[in-house]
Amino acid sequence: MSEPAGRRELNKARTRQALVEAARELAREHGLEDLTAEEIAARAGVSRRTFFNYFPGIEGVVAAGLAEPLQRIAAELLARPGEEEPLTAIAAALREQPVPAEILLDWAPPGPVPAARGRELHLRVWRHHEEWLVGVLRERLGDDDELRVRTLAAAVMALFEVVQRSWLPTAADLAPDEAVASFNEALLRALAHADAGWRRPTT
Repeated sequence: MSEPAGRRELNKARTRQALVEAARELAREHGLEDLTAEEIAARAGVSRRTFFNYFPGIEGVVAAGLAEPLQRIAAELLARPGEEEPLTAIAAALREQPVPAEILLDWAPPGPVPAARGRELHLRVWRHHEEWLVGVLRERLGDDDELRVRTLAAAVMALFEVVQRSWLPTAADLAPDEAVASFNEALLRALAHADAGWRRPTT
């Protein structure tokens, strides 16, 4: 009995991965805002019903596609010395494990401004990842002060959003490696400003 069960699990994993890859391909071709369950299922060679057996919606398949690179960053953060202040630890983790092209470029819409439906999807994906970050920071801080954890997560997400908005118009003119490097450099600068309380540097 174990062999058929093992094959079923393998087939499920393959189907799930095929849906993630199909969504990623379509996002790169047409933009995240234009993704539909029907198109993803068709590209993956399965039915619409099968799509919803694996994911509750488009934000679920996008989140699954981003999960692995995010977990690498989380693992680096959780491995930092416990005495480091939160923003110092986050910056150090990002130096060791920068935000990769898998996050920055693989799901990037070709147009600078998403459509209304796309903005709603971006918001749902954003909320999902903010909750993910809350969980990581809660584990990192070992803190039951929920307000402290959630305000830190919100601040980090806001920094990421501001950096991303200023970076996107320039990214298309850069080679992929250069674009990723420029984003991470700007994100580390933003974290340094926050860590310093946004005080003007002394000369």
